[in-house]
Amino acid sequence: MKVLRAASLGIALAMLASPEVLRYAAERRLARANRAFDYVLTRQTEVPNAIGVLRAISVAAVTTAPVLSGDSRAWVLAGSSVLVAREPERALGFYREALARGERAEIHLNVGRAAALAGHPEMAARAFVRALWISPVLESSVPPEFAALAATEVRRLEAELAAGRLEAPPPLPD
Repeated sequence: MKVLRAASLGIALAMLASPEVLRYAAERRLARANRAFDYVLTRQTEVPNAIGVLRAISVAAVTTAPVLSGDSRAWVLAGSSVLVAREPERALGFYREALARGERAEIHLNVGRAAALAGHPEMAARAFVRALWISPVLESSVPPEFAALAATEVRRLEAELAAGRLEAPPPLPD
């Protein structure tokens, strides 16, 4: 009887811990993918088939997303991997998934970079303005061809806000 109770208790505990075990495994996979991305990013010329490796990192990141629901990190890593692999349209899709889980200035900054690379300068400009509106400290991270325009627009919006005339924050990029 004691063995049966112990087995039942063990099964019950395993069922309670199961979601966390899956989440920890996904966290470890995402951390490995992040380390791989950092490695390739700093040694692109030394990594054979760097583009293929970046695509694989993107796939690895996306596989963690269902377990890490509500967390944008997997989508941001997937987007950044394909952006570095020069696939900006795919990156935009991943960044949109990241934004669906919550708005962060860094995501908008990356949307701007991807949009600029994809040949969508208006979208890029809106994304950079939104990023600086949320976090002005990112100004030095905005590409030079967009930095002055974005900073000027944010200052204009801040003046409108201070005067009580701002009707809405900067729009989200398309």
